[in-house]
Amino acid sequence: MKKILLILAAVFLVTGLSACKGVQEENKESPPISEKPNDNPKQTDGQDEDPPGESVDDPTKDRPNTKADMIILEGMEESFQFTFHHSQALGFSTYIVDDMVVEEASSGEGDVMIVFANFAGKRNEDAKVQIFSKREDTNATIEEQAEFAREVVISNDFEIKQRSDNTPNRFDWSEVEFDISQKGSNYSIFGTVSVFQHGDRVYYAIVQYPEDYEEGFIPRVVKMFDDTVWYEAP
Repeated sequence: MKKILLILAAVFLVTGLSACKGVQEENKESPPISEKPNDNPKQTDGQDEDPPGESVDDPTKDRPNTKADMIILEGMEESFQFTFHHSQALGFSTYIVDDMVVEEASSGEGDVMIVFANFAGKRNEDAKVQIFSKREDTNATIEEQAEFAREVVISNDFEIKQRSDNTPNRFDWSEVEFDISQKGSNYSIFGTVSVFQHGDRVYYAIVQYPEDYEEGFIPRVVKMFDDTVWYEAP
């Protein structure tokens, strides 16, 4: 029964994690991932590595609302505009490139932030990064959070891929990490789950993307992590 409740809670929190044939059909005409962002600003509600970045008392101090910066795509530097996003519930701020959109939600179970690809103004539910943590007053261990993340991805029809013992982690800050995949008749979605700890809270990040998005999507996600600044609870 506990397992079923965990899955139901995960499904409630993880909006759009599962990929279906209909969604994939809608997105298959998306422009190439290497295209530069359009001029339409991303929706965002905010001002904020242990995992990437650094910790500060004031997460918004000296961080402008927008900035221009570079991302390396296919070996070449490209300039992008970024918007500041402060996730008070999750305890950090970062910058998100303007061809991605961010949403947050909270429940009795915990807090979640989901960042979707929105290249050329077309949102793709299959290309996203989701960061989740249980409530601050809930003591979750790394192992418990890793198991919860496994329940989430399995309940959304992903398979957990086996790694060889010498496979390096994709993200340096991961304390537990595993790869996922989902394949249909005309689509393939891949991803990585990272479980990590900052202060007293344990988080997981699920990064997923269609196969042809990897070279453009992952550098955007890594840049978001690199720009993360954590703040300390008072």
